[in-house]
Amino acid sequence: MKVRRRVQVKGAVIGWAALLVGLALSSLVGCSAKAERPVDATTSLPAELRIGVTPNYPPLVFKKDGKLQGMEIDFANLLAQQLNVKVTTVELPWEELLPALVDKKIDVIMSGMSITPARSQYADFTVPYMPIGQMALVRKVDRPRLRDQDALNQPTSRVGVLQNTTGDYYARRALTQAKIVGFVGVDEGVAALRANQIDFLLSDSPTVWELTAHDKPENDDLSGIYRRLTTEYLAWAVRQEDQALRRQLNATVLLWAQNGQLEDIVDDWIRTRRVTLPIK
Repeated sequence: MKVRRRVQVKGAVIGWAALLVGLALSSLVGCSAKAERPVDATTSLPAELRIGVTPNYPPLVFKKDGKLQGMEIDFANLLAQQLNVKVTTVELPWEELLPALVDKKIDVIMSGMSITPARSQYADFTVPYMPIGQMALVRKVDRPRLRDQDALNQPTSRVGVLQNTTGDYYARRALTQAKIVGFVGVDEGVAALRANQIDFLLSDSPTVWELTAHDKPENDDLSGIYRRLTTEYLAWAVRQEDQALRRQLNATVLLWAQNGQLEDIVDDWIRTRRVTLPIK
């Protein structure tokens, strides 16, 4: 019998099932993801799910050797098996995902998208599958002088962000003294960090965990500052009228949390687990 691993959050060790059920029932999720809407009696699950992705977010969804890979792709493949539907991935720029969903060019967004009030005006979200937050990546040699939280918001600080993401919005709202530099993707931001064009690169915690994992010796020059600057929840987005699909996806995520499949996929792609430090 396989012993399921545990995820450590703020020093407490909890199982994925308890974590996901707690998120689903929390008032935070109830406010962020819209309330259930009436379902048309004629509505049924489609035979094909067109899943929108932007493959620039390792380890959630990215391309390697021309092939889509990552946690979201594994989720999509498992959905195809368990719901007995055909899954087709549709690659789009990040800023086109929500418009494509509304215009019925895709059916689900599975691309490392976090729940926000602004996005919830255009789409409904499933229960979250993972809590995350913005974290900073720095050059390892600079970590001793940059690890203090106040170092981010200084006139001399150059902070890289991924354009049109929650990290971008956070930095422009909270880091008013720093110089903010936008990048299209993680690789571009990491290259700028290594070239000393920026001092910090803000990204979602899964990206920082992945880049600084123990099995990434090529990134020994990089270091994460494992302090969560925001609290966010990753989930999948569907059209507001597609409540039958949303409910099926909700049930599937909670089932995966209970039977260990969710944790298995997460552990395959995130090999660094750090205790998240509370915001002071």
